[in-house]
Amino acid sequence: MSKHLKVALVDDDIPNTEVLRDFLIRNGYSHVDKYHDGESFVESLDRFDERAVVLDFDLSGGGEMNGLEVLEAIRERSPSTHVIFFSGQDSLEVAVEALKNGADDYIVKSNAAFALVKTSLDKVYDIQILRTNEKRSQRMSLLFAVLWMASMAAAAFFATS
Repeated sequence: MSKHLKVALVDDDIPNTEVLRDFLIRNGYSHVDKYHDGESFVESLDRFDERAVVLDFDLSGGGEMNGLEVLEAIRERSPSTHVIFFSGQDSLEVAVEALKNGADDYIVKSNAAFALVKTSLDKVYDIQILRTNEKRSQRMSLLFAVLWMASMAAAAFFATS
């Protein structure tokens, strides 16, 4: 089953990004973009709304921004975007800082890391489905309320005539 969640991978480790992208596609995520530096990703923020970002902390091989700076730009320009840090930084301080600044998850690169990224993205996908269903339910409730009010107005009109 294809999951309609746009995923952006932001990592300067090109081989790792390719393998993770292939893994996510095999696991149902059909729309996965790759960015090898924070600057090019931040430029793309205006073109997308609902998506999840898998973000490396250390982007020194691809540009001047680090992951926390990219996270700050995401929070300013696209606050509904979910951010999952996927980093080789096995540092409690970095993880706490990322989570304090709005990251949804912090995963350290390891043998089991791809499965953890998928699990985290699955949670984001479930949240997106719940929000979509909630919006649909709100629209239906509003429609029923308008129809009920129209039928009451029509009944009142015909009762007085």
